[in-house]
Amino acid sequence: MIRAGFKQGTRAYLKNIERPDLKPDEIRVKVDACGICGTDLHLMPGAAEETSFGHEVAGTVLEIGSRVTGLEAGQTVVLESSSACGRCNHCRDARQELCSNIQSFWSSPSLGFSEEMISPAVCAIPYEGLAPEVACLQEPLGVAIDMVRLADIRPGSNVLLIGPGPIGLMAIALAKQAGARRIFVSGRKPRSARAALAEQFGADGFIASDEIVVEDYDFGCDIDRILVTAPPQTLTTAFKVASKGCIISFIGIEYGEGAQCTFDVNDFHFKKLQLRGSFAAPALYGPTALRYLREGVVDATMLISHRYPIDKLSEAYETARTDPTAVKVVVTNPGACI
Repeated sequence: MIRAGFKQGTRAYLKNIERPDLKPDEIRVKVDACGICGTDLHLMPGAAEETSFGHEVAGTVLEIGSRVTGLEAGQTVVLESSSACGRCNHCRDARQELCSNIQSFWSSPSLGFSEEMISPAVCAIPYEGLAPEVACLQEPLGVAIDMVRLADIRPGSNVLLIGPGPIGLMAIALAKQAGARRIFVSGRKPRSARAALAEQFGADGFIASDEIVVEDYDFGCDIDRILVTAPPQTLTTAFKVASKGCIISFIGIEYGEGAQCTFDVNDFHFKKLQLRGSFAAPALYGPTALRYLREGVVDATMLISHRYPIDKLSEAYETARTDPTAVKVVVTNPGACI
């Protein structure tokens, strides 16, 4: 038996489940640390059902399947939330991000908020030199890398970030590294901790969107790149703020009516705007993300606001969901942290 984490509605808890069997192409991983992602907090249709959760995983290999090569018990690894198969036509055409046979651990009976889990071996990336609670942030950092890549930020770009969650905050550092001239951030003032971090990561100004109409803000420059890590309805603001020729990179999830976005298509057309969707399935840039974490390109220790042992999963989940001081909440197994 192992203890595995589940959520139901707005509640998270542990319960005992049978230790799952290992298939030939899989590995068994002791979970050392797992971050709580914003998507873990969303109430999806069917939220009354019990679901296992947790996908920002750093762990230690306990056992490898009979067909697994290149990994061994005792190695520390991070897990891609999903991986390209390497065999489909898209992968063979060097378009892995369009893989039609994605490999993932989502069907495993226990995920990241558990004592251990099963994963396809292809999802594992060995790592060294990082504490597990830092290493597990390679997953959201990979998302930020893809979002910034799609925005094609160049030296001299003027950037607006809408949504200063952990992914957005990391994107600020990446935009700065890419040579952005000015970076502005729009977010809700009650999350004041995130406003302070935005400045530390390199933002030139913070717009409290619950107090100020973002479209009326005087940026003092043309905004030619916009990063949106917020619900779809914020895209209408992005389109209004964008200068002619602006590239808008978007990652955001909502359900029901919130998934709808209405905007003036003529204005979008005449301004020659581009909207590019970022979706990390398969996950990409894990090795680069680990390197950025090791080199301090992104200081993950600044992002981690709360750490909880797995025994306090319920408290950790509630903190991430309701505490305005929470930025990134990480759950660890005892003895895993350095």
